[in-house]
Formats: sequence, structure tokens, C-alpha cells
Amino acid sequence: MPKVPKWVADVLENVFSGFNRKVIVAEINHLHPFIKTIKFRGDLSGVNFKPGQAISIRVNETNFRNYTPSFWDSENGVFEVIFHLHGNGPGSSYIDGLELDDLVNIVLPRGLDLYKKEYEYHFFFGDETTIGLFKSLKQVIEENGQNYIGILELNEDTMHYELKTRYGLDIVSSSINKAQNAISFLQNLPDRVWELWQNGSFYLMGNGRSIQNFRKALKEKGVNSRNIRTQPYWVEGKIGL
Repeated sequence: MPKVPKWVADVLENVFSGFNRKVIVAEINHLHPFIKTIKFRGDLSGVNFKPGQAISIRVNETNFRNYTPSFWDSENGVFEVIFHLHGNGPGSSYIDGLELDDLVNIVLPRGLDLYKKEYEYHFFFGDETTIGLFKSLKQVIEENGQNYIGILELNEDTMHYELKTRYGLDIVSSSINKAQNAISFLQNLPDRVWELWQNGSFYLMGNGRSIQNFRKALKEKGVNSRNIRTQPYWVEGKIGL
């Protein structure tokens, strides 16, 4: 969500107060100096969360930021978000400063239900900003006895984060030509693997330019557009996607 004047932010909070909940920071873990997991607790009754939906947090007087939960349990009033602290922006500063027992006002989850339960095979492509979404999708895919593979395009400062052993994802480094290394990985998949996944469901998330390039590569390999789900989280030089 883009930056807005303070009075507009105040009005939005009042108009949509029925969709707001106050939650407590219940647990904090640093998986990496730039990757922070926070567990929140509060009244989540009546919320029917679906993987891929996002909450919104007002991070200062004029800025809101959207975050995709990695875990959600309405019955027990708990959810988790994996935050990528990518710089000195207002979102990163706010999240980095959160401490145990802090009170946070969130806008309840909204957005599309990304998970396509009718598919047996699921393919995920993303970056540091999409780890939480992947974890959420992974849970429901495994609950339904289905299969997944995935590629994460990571910056140098997060390349050593143990995502492959933790989640079974393959890791490639980011490059000037967005998704170039991920596309090379895709093109080198064994034929027997591609035969299974080419008609599956593809989830392309994270950087807008990486998504665009990877989607083009998938279509060149014969993947139908209706099998590809996309959600850009950020683009260089732009704020508030």
C-alpha cells in the first residue's frame, strides 16, 4: 500500500475499523540477520484465512505495509509472519523495532486464494519476500498429499540461509538480468521431472521483473497461462506494491 497523508491514514483506520484487530507480539526469532519471524496472538475469531492472503500494518503515520502470514490459526488466536528486513524503509524499521508484548494493530487478511487444490503438482518461484507465503502453501500442499518443487532467487546477503534443508527448495543467486539463474535451473530440469510438473500449478511471487521473465520462460516451455499464478511484492524503485 503506498504512502498516504496522515489524515487519510487516520480515516482509513476509522472507516475500516471493523476489519482491524489488535494483536500482541508473542514470540520473536531471527532465522538470519535479515529474516525475522514473529508470532502474534489475539482474537482472530471468524477469520477464514487462505494461503496467499495478506494482512496490513500501519508502520508509521503515513505508511501501511502488506505482509503474507506463513501460518494462521484462527481457533487458537495465533499467526506467524516471516519478515524480510531488506533496508532502511519504514516497514523494515518498524518490524525491526518490534519487541515482545508490543501491541500491533492489523488489518485482517484479504486477497486471492492462491492455492489450486485440484492440481497434484505445484511449482513455486520467489525470493526472500516470499518465504512466508511458500511455508503457508507448503503446509496445505502436504496436508492434501500433493507434491511441490521450488526455486528461490536470493541476494548474496541471504544465500547462506538454510532454505533448501528447511523447506526443500532449490536456491539460485540473483543477477542483474532478473530470474536468469532461475530460468537456467528450470531449463536444466530432468525430462522426467518436467513431464510431471509442466501441467501443474505455478506460483510466481516476489520481484515484478523476475516474475515477468520467469513467466515468459514457462510459456516458452509450453505451460498454459491459466496454470500460472502471479503476485508481485516489489519492484526496484517503486514503493507500496
